[in-house]
Amino acid sequence: MFEGKKVSLVLGGGGIRGLAHVGVLKVLARNGIIPDEYVGCSGGSIVAAMAAGGMMPEEIEWMALRLRRQDVLDYNWWNLLWRRGRARSIYRGKALHDTVRRRLPVDRWNDLVKPLYINTVDLNSGQEVVFGMPGMTDVPVHDVVVASCAIPGVFPPKEIGRRFYVDGGVLDVLPVKVAIYNGAGLIIAVNLERDTGAPLRGVEKKGMVAIIDQAHTIIARTLSRLDMKHFQGAPVVLIEPPVENHGIFQFERTQEVILAGERAAERVIFENPMLKAAVRQTDHTPLPGTVPVRERPNETQVAT
Repeated sequence: MFEGKKVSLVLGGGGIRGLAHVGVLKVLARNGIIPDEYVGCSGGSIVAAMAAGGMMPEEIEWMALRLRRQDVLDYNWWNLLWRRGRARSIYRGKALHDTVRRRLPVDRWNDLVKPLYINTVDLNSGQEVVFGMPGMTDVPVHDVVVASCAIPGVFPPKEIGRRFYVDGGVLDVLPVKVAIYNGAGLIIAVNLERDTGAPLRGVEKKGMVAIIDQAHTIIARTLSRLDMKHFQGAPVVLIEPPVENHGIFQFERTQEVILAGERAAERVIFENPMLKAAVRQTDHTPLPGTVPVRERPNETQVAT
């Protein structure tokens, strides 16, 4: 809580760029800023679900740095070869599903340490659906996270209750409105789709995933600009790690992505009056994320 008001942390989408959220979590914890709820989209929903499930930033970082390409990407060769234009996606999505399921600390909404909200999009109706809201928790958390990460064309739509859902970033890559609806008094929003105005070069030569990523980024940035104009009067503190040029599936230099999140958060805390006021001293009372993890879970423990 901050001055008796709820603190909401909104983690935006961006694929592997979402590791920058880990750096933000580390800085917030070191400064005694503990969110009362988490809102996540796409890649941000993974980190949000881990944090809401009680994992400390160092634990999330430990897992993130051991993430391999094959843990997430499994080519949909059979359908691409035989169904061709009718194939639903480039990747099967099973690797993503299994990895998310194994690594989340809890899978029932009632078992979460803090409230969690994840946005998705109903593929057939085109409506944004936010799981975690009343009446929207009768489904495993990992299924919702996978749905929010299901980038159209890259991963197949996720079926939940006879409906098919895709990446929440299709409509809102930074769902600040969820935190506003919940009455948060301080909203810390981490945007991974920073718009510098500098055009990329040679995207057309990098293949389907890169082209889909760039198209998705263009849409996400446009929608984010429109959304933020509507929320100018809201108590929003924006953190924008400079990771926009890091590929959504670029598994190299992930430590740099986490560090970018740390530096961006430190800079905003130093400069923003609202966050300065929220910082409390932690010299005598250790807070979640400030104590080194004594024992890291091994792969067997993670899988259970």
